[in-house]
Amino acid sequence: MRINEITLTGFRNYAKQSLNPGSGINFIVGQNGVGKTNFLEAVYVLGLSRSYKAEDADLVMHGRDFAKVTAAIEGKNGASMLTVILSEVGKKAVVNHTEIKRLSDYVGILKVVAFTPDSLDLVKGSPVGRRAFLDVLLGQSDKQYLAALSRYKTVLKQRNELLKQAQIRQTIDETLLGVFDAQLAEPGDIIKQKREVFLRSIGEASAIEYRLLTTKNETLGLVYEPSAPDSMLKLLETKRKTDLSQGTTNFGPHRDDFRFTVAGIDANAVASQGEVRLMVLSVTIALIAYLTTLTGDTPVVLLDDVLSELDQEKQNRLIKRLLQYQAQTIVTATALTELDDRVFAGAHTYHVESGIIREERQHG
Repeated sequence: MRINEITLTGFRNYAKQSLNPGSGINFIVGQNGVGKTNFLEAVYVLGLSRSYKAEDADLVMHGRDFAKVTAAIEGKNGASMLTVILSEVGKKAVVNHTEIKRLSDYVGILKVVAFTPDSLDLVKGSPVGRRAFLDVLLGQSDKQYLAALSRYKTVLKQRNELLKQAQIRQTIDETLLGVFDAQLAEPGDIIKQKREVFLRSIGEASAIEYRLLTTKNETLGLVYEPSAPDSMLKLLETKRKTDLSQGTTNFGPHRDDFRFTVAGIDANAVASQGEVRLMVLSVTIALIAYLTTLTGDTPVVLLDDVLSELDQEKQNRLIKRLLQYQAQTIVTATALTELDDRVFAGAHTYHVESGIIREERQHG
């Protein structure tokens, strides 16, 4: 899968910007604050219909009524024209000039894997971020997961409202609560099963990538910690008194977590910042093969400020590994002085200044 042409209109600091990225590595170079990250964010929005770090309104250029990202893409199903429009009144996703009514039907057409500075929170951040990571990746590759997640969120909201009302009224409709339990448990078990399979697969692949990036003989692991390890329906029934006393649903996928380990030890306790970066990069690279195998389309890879904290050896090892996957990759950086000439073969380099991107040179 690749983007042949992309146009940003009124997006962040880009009034109007078009780009024809190459099929391999694309370097977006410039000083901090000139719009490198904004461009990557636009590609992410095109794939996921939302930003990874901001509300829709924040993406609209000051003084504009809307922001629009349009791209001609090519994948296993042929060529498509995608558009995402963001405004105060909402958002629209358009495929080949036809609006897609449900965003869940749009997500996954352009598959995206992203590494940003915030990605480091996967290891040492809150469980909320790790659950969001699971939802984004599984949502792109598995429509059944996306549908189960949507159903789960709807029923969870209804069940929690019933529990809150029960606290106020000091009484509960046991029959209705039982119905919600069953309706919540069905998608909940699907989500748990798919998360478990996904983390097992990604964990094994990430361990290989980690050894390649670090040259250390240490095993990286991803350990799933489901809130409801067994039957969710049985757990909801067993813990009903707890939920009633607290006025909320305490167990289920919305409370799941997973953790990183190195040589079997919790990485949150022992890993340095540099090791954390390599762990998350290892997972990011593993996702390329995972999505390619599962969907038949190689994702577009977005790497924001990925080189700044890596030494010269690891920078080159990372780029060479990415080249082996032959994924269209967009890498932002303030400079490329540490990279070997060999990694530039077939690459494109663009320079950004004041919201304008120009191709600097194409490497032969």
